[in-house]
Amino acid sequence: MSESVLEIAHQMGKIFNDLDEEVAHRLVAPEFVDYEAPPGTPGGPAGYLGTARWMNSVFADANWEHLDSFAEGDKAVLRLRFTGTHVGNFLGVEATGNKVDVEHIHIYRVEAGKVVEHWACRQDLFLLAQLGAVKLEMPPTGGPQRG
Repeated sequence: MSESVLEIAHQMGKIFNDLDEEVAHRLVAPEFVDYEAPPGTPGGPAGYLGTARWMNSVFADANWEHLDSFAEGDKAVLRLRFTGTHVGNFLGVEATGNKVDVEHIHIYRVEAGKVVEHWACRQDLFLLAQLGAVKLEMPPTGGPQRG
């Protein structure tokens, strides 16, 4: 029996959490495109593994925890919680030792049992705030009173 689109998407987490090369080569298509990766990042299994290795070098104890997911057709959507300790340069911010805790949404498109495309929405603004790179001024709760 072939794996479902959702099962394949769930296994992609092993690439980031465990740096599992076998999963990368089994599930990431050679023509894979990661729309979330910086320009110039190679595609295919090597590119996705490279991104995973980089994130694990920048954030010690990096972990992507599955919170919720669903699939429809050839796409699966995963909501994850990313946690780690900032130990390397991230988007120009040198290591701070700060803990981070943000959510991500990842979308994977699967074709013939392999992931061919990936998109993501991450809370990078909140992550940068946790690193002290930006300061967020949140309005007081309750908002203005209406008469």
